[in-house]
Amino acid sequence: MSNIFENCKLQIDGIPYVLPSELITLLQQGATLIDLREEMETEIKAFGIEQVVYLPHIDFAEKWGTLPLEKQLILADSVGIWSKKAAAFLHSKGYQVASLAGGFTDWEKDGFPVKAGKYQPLNGPCLCMIKPHERK
Repeated sequence: MSNIFENCKLQIDGIPYVLPSELITLLQQGATLIDLREEMETEIKAFGIEQVVYLPHIDFAEKWGTLPLEKQLILADSVGIWSKKAAAFLHSKGYQVASLAGGFTDWEKDGFPVKAGKYQPLNGPCLCMIKPHERK
């Protein structure tokens, strides 16, 4: 399997960090995005793309083995804290992984596709920043 992460601009301790601007191209090359945010967060706002697998970080320790070893995985959360830890763990288990730099927060801030969930009246990229949705 070729390493589609070799051209990522940022690498820390052997883990590539994908910029939001690089994500769509990597998905088109066969990578899969793993969203580690909790259901409450993904039901407020979610990545507006098709290739997303949801694996909340609270379930990660129990279910990481269900992730396909043959796929190149890009891990994401709200700001990059959980995805950094999960990427290091999966890398140690032989997975070809990267972490989305800045997580969903930077993805949304940079203007990439976002879809609203069933909790649309709430707004915020992570649980610590939720506030009522401002109507225009």
